[in-house]
Amino acid sequence: MKLLKLLLAAVVAWILGLASIAAILYFSNDGVDFTVTDLSGFGTLAIVVSALLMVFLYLPSLHWLKRRRGGVRPRLDFLLLPGLFCNIPLFIFLLALINRKMVLSEALGFIVTFLIIGSVFGLGFTLAQHESR
Repeated sequence: MKLLKLLLAAVVAWILGLASIAAILYFSNDGVDFTVTDLSGFGTLAIVVSALLMVFLYLPSLHWLKRRRGGVRPRLDFLLLPGLFCNIPLFIFLLALINRKMVLSEALGFIVTFLIIGSVFGLGFTLAQHESR
């Protein structure tokens, strides 16, 4: 059951991440150059990278924090860990690519997207853990 809840948390995080990508792409050029091809390209890249991050970085970090704290309280820590702290190397990498492989708006769009995906997944992790009192 926990696995299904974690999978649901991942799907919700991806949906919100794709919504942020769509909003950024649409509002960055006032909707002029908004195409499904751009959305599918950025979206596919974000989903694949975030799936790898969830399996190899977010989940181990969240389980470590849960063991260290003896539970999933306070929830804010579980939002900040995957959303902000686990993504710091990725943020630095994306910022290093500015004016080399991508423009500033693309890098900031990816940073916001991974911030949202990580935070929502961290919240989903806390909701998936059943605490009996």
